[in-house]
Amino acid sequence: MAAAVALLTVTAVARAPQIPSEGADVDLARASRGVTVRVGSPARGHDMAAVPLEIYVAQVLQAEGEPNAADAAKEALAIAIRTYALFNRGRHQADGYDLCDTTHCQVTRASTAASRRAALATLGQVLTYQGAPADLYYSASCGGHTERSSDVWPGVSLPYLDAFDDDVHGDDVAWTIERTLDEIRDALARAGVRGRRLDDVVVESRTASGRVGRVGLPGLEPASMNSNDFRLALGSTALRSTAFTLVRDGDRITFTGRGYGHGVGMCVIGAGRRAARGETAAQILGRYYPGLALEDVLRVATSSAVRRGSIRPVASAAPVPPVPPVLPVPPSPKGDGQVRALVAAASPVKAQDLERMAGQAQQRIASRLGVSPAPLTIRLHASLDGFRRATGEPWWVSAQVRGGEIDLAPVALLDQRDGLERAVARAVAEALVSPTLGDRHAWVRIGAARYFTRAGSESVAEGRIRCPEDAELTGAVSVAARREAEARAESCFAQALQRVDGWRAVR
Repeated sequence: MAAAVALLTVTAVARAPQIPSEGADVDLARASRGVTVRVGSPARGHDMAAVPLEIYVAQVLQAEGEPNAADAAKEALAIAIRTYALFNRGRHQADGYDLCDTTHCQVTRASTAASRRAALATLGQVLTYQGAPADLYYSASCGGHTERSSDVWPGVSLPYLDAFDDDVHGDDVAWTIERTLDEIRDALARAGVRGRRLDDVVVESRTASGRVGRVGLPGLEPASMNSNDFRLALGSTALRSTAFTLVRDGDRITFTGRGYGHGVGMCVIGAGRRAARGETAAQILGRYYPGLALEDVLRVATSSAVRRGSIRPVASAAPVPPVPPVLPVPPSPKGDGQVRALVAAASPVKAQDLERMAGQAQQRIASRLGVSPAPLTIRLHASLDGFRRATGEPWWVSAQVRGGEIDLAPVALLDQRDGLERAVARAVAEALVSPTLGDRHAWVRIGAARYFTRAGSESVAEGRIRCPEDAELTGAVSVAARREAEARAESCFAQALQRVDGWRAVR
């Protein structure tokens, strides 16, 4: 049974100005009141432009919204877009801007009269949680039931992003795709799953919304994986969501499902249908983000949230410093002096154990490289949200390395990937090679880190390999894309190393 609609707690906001004729970009620029967002394009070498906030909202709305939706749906999505931009401001700080123009952040297109009207009609309005812009998401279609945030991104557990029935999808038509076991195995191999024979594909568990939680892959290693990783490996435009059932007939698997996207937060298709039946923007937002407050962006910018460091004043163009994780346990005094580990009190891995693991990796890899070990600080984050806030990285990244500073995703996530030990070794290797290789293409540094942490007996890939562009590694849009790019980086480095005199000469 669907839950009752929870209306927003609406805080008084400044009245939007009268909408100018057709809302030209110049009017949006004035309406932005000095608030800008620095938008970069990974596909164009991280070209950056400072875009007035309301122009940015109109551009994203044109790209992410439903073209023929009623005004209330467009206005609700405009508020969600603006909120996302403010919460994630500085996500690409390392690249020199706030947000990218890909699905990693929010896609942009040239605005239209309709998208500009929606931006101006909701001028400056953002959703807040505990006095700061809310961490929220939206997807194309939930297929009749939204998904809980923690079931997509372990560690991101937010009370306003829960699973519930969305009763406007009764006429949705189910989609189907068919793949052979060999086709599925090949797709998974490109995502880093090992094994020559896939015996079956089975649903191991389902989430609270009824979506697939984990997929069993007997015959491969690992023998099961998170359903979202599985979907991305097969292709998110083919396997449109994790709300599917599957049937096997011989060597063929037929997937039948509903919806499109991760299903967390606002459903863009559902919002359009709610607007068509008369719901207002506030009612739509209250349905998909219950309990949040609607406030003016400038009021939020001067709230106590800024003083806590969770966002910066929006009128400032200065880069956002990473929010430091809460790590109450001091570093162990028993370390070897080269590695200092910071972990949370409840961490399953103790500081001294992490220091020992990293220290051993550092000595081993430094010896292979012929360099001297340097001091390292490793922060093991207790939650995915804490890791994302500190680094600005998406959920599928395992570690971030900056100089002698290493941030690691939570142990539970690393265990689902290649494990804590391998993640630590690769991060340590990247820290050791970066002083020499840091001014070269990303594939050189990342490929070297992977190469010098693998077993010496592994063979070098043969044939011509297309080395990944920097954007494929630093702005990958999925875990599968990132893994595939990293694997190519390693192969490219290994081949290049055979042609030069030592790893320092690889370019």
